[in-house]
Amino acid sequence: MSNLILDIKNLSISANNNSLVSNSDFSVRFGEVVGLFGESGSGKSVFSLFLLGLLNRAVFNCSADQAFVFKKNKKPFFNLLTEKKTDWNNFRRHFISLIFQDPATSLNPVLTCGQQLGEVFYLLKKTTLKKNCLLLLKEVGINNPEKVFNAFPHELSGGQKQRVVIAIALASEPALLVADEPTTSLDPSVQKEVLDLVLSLKKSRDLSVILISHNLDLINFYSDRVVVFKDRRFIENKINKPVNHIVYLNKILNKIITKKFDNSFSLKKLNLTNSLVFKDFKLFDLKNVSLSYGFGNKKFTALKNINLKIKGGDCLGVVGGSGSGKTSLGRILCGIEKSYSGDFYYDASKFSLVNSAQMVYQDPFLSFNPKYTVGDSVNEIIKLYKTSLSAKDLFKFVSLDTKLINRFPHELSGGQKQRVSIARVLASNPKIIIFDESISALDIETQFSILNLIFFINKKLSITVVFISHDINSVYFLCEKIIVLKKGFIIDSFKTKNLFSSNRKNYTKSLISDSNFKKNV
Repeated sequence: MSNLILDIKNLSISANNNSLVSNSDFSVRFGEVVGLFGESGSGKSVFSLFLLGLLNRAVFNCSADQAFVFKKNKKPFFNLLTEKKTDWNNFRRHFISLIFQDPATSLNPVLTCGQQLGEVFYLLKKTTLKKNCLLLLKEVGINNPEKVFNAFPHELSGGQKQRVVIAIALASEPALLVADEPTTSLDPSVQKEVLDLVLSLKKSRDLSVILISHNLDLINFYSDRVVVFKDRRFIENKINKPVNHIVYLNKILNKIITKKFDNSFSLKKLNLTNSLVFKDFKLFDLKNVSLSYGFGNKKFTALKNINLKIKGGDCLGVVGGSGSGKTSLGRILCGIEKSYSGDFYYDASKFSLVNSAQMVYQDPFLSFNPKYTVGDSVNEIIKLYKTSLSAKDLFKFVSLDTKLINRFPHELSGGQKQRVSIARVLASNPKIIIFDESISALDIETQFSILNLIFFINKKLSITVVFISHDINSVYFLCEKIIVLKKGFIIDSFKTKNLFSSNRKNYTKSLISDSNFKKNV
C-alpha cells in the first residue's frame, strides 16, 4: 500500500507543438506540504490546472506513464488522464480544491460572499446551509462571520477576500488542496496570517497541500519538501544538494539585501533631452492632506493629516499593509485623486501635474488595451505628449527586444509587460513616476532586473520615484527614504540606512519580521 496521495510518472504537457512540461515525475504524500517553486510564466499554473482537469484537451496534449490519485490505505481510485467529465466532476466535488492567486478576480462581484460559499453547499437545506457557512467562515479566522456572509467582495480587505476563497475551497472537504500563488497580492502581515491559516487547516483537517509560489523564502519556510520547476521539468531541491538554479537565485536575493546594483543600462540607448532632468527642485509639499470615501456611516478615511515633502530626484519608499492608504497617496501625487482636503503645493508655473506625473500599476496586463499591440500603446503616449522619442528607442532602453513591438499584451511574460509599462510612462518625459506594487507579482530574477531599471531611471535621469511596495527588501534596495503608513497615518519616517534601528516603531518592526521567512534552526 502506498503512502502517496498523488503519484505522477513521466508527465508531458504540450500545446501547439510547444512543450510546457517534459517527461517529469511529481508526487505528494498524505499530510505533506509540497512547495512548487518556479519563475513567472514557467508553467506552474498550467500544472495546477492539469491536476483539476481544467485544461482544454482539444488544445493541450497530456500524456504520462501513470497519473494516479490515491485514498488512504487503498489502491489508486482516480486517473488524471481520464477525459470523462462525470468522473472529473465527482473528483473535484469530493477530493481536490484550488485556491487561486487573486481573490478579487476569483469572487463574483455581484453576489454576496455567503451566496458564493452557499453554492458549494447546494445540497443542504437553507437553514443548515447558512449555519455551515458561518462555521466555515469562523474556521478560516474571520472575526465577524455574519457580516462577511452578507458582504459583497468589494467591501472586504484583500486578506478577508482570500479567507473567503479558502473557505470556499474547504467547503467540499477535499483531501488535496492546491494553493496557486495564494498570497502574492497581499502585504507581509496578511500573507503570513493566510499561510499560517493554511498550515493549521492542513493539520486540523489532515490535508495534503501543494503550495505554488515564486517566493523562494516563503516556499522553504512553509513546505516539507520543495520541488523546483525549471526548463519544463520538476527537480526536487535538497538541503545538502540544492538545485543550481536555487543557488543562483539565492545569490540574486543576496544582491538585493546587500544593495549590489547592475550597471548594464546606458543612456546611449535613448535620445534624452534636458526636460527629463529636474534635480533637487522642490516638487511637492503636502500639509495636513486627508482623503475620505463615502458618506455617513459608510464613510471611510483613507488618509489622515499627511505631511510630506518630495524633491526632484528623490527616491521615496512607501510601505504599509493592505488598506493603509498607499495607493490613495500615489493617486493624489499623480493628480488622479482630487477630492482631498488640506494643502498640496507644487509650482504650476514650472510644470504641469497632469503631464509630469505618471503611475506604473501592479498588474501590467490590466494596464493595457488587449486589442492594441504593445508598440501601439507606447506610440499612443508619444503622440499624446508630442515627445521626440520613438517606441524602438524606448524598448531598447528598457532592455526589450524591438521585435516585441508588434506583439499583443497576452503574448508577453509578466516581466516583459512591466518593462513595456515603464517604457510607456517614459514616453511622456515625466518628472515623477509612482510605482504602485509594480513588481510584487514577479519572480525574484525579474524583480531584480526591474529594480535595477528603476534605480537607473532615478539616478541617471534624475526622475523622482515614489516606490509603493509591501516588500521591505525591494524598498531597502532601491529607496533613500521610507515612510510607513498605517490606517491612513504616516506612523514612521526615516532614511533607509536607519531601517533596522532600534528606534523604529513596533509596526515597522513587525513588517520587517513578517517579510522575512526564516526557519528556526
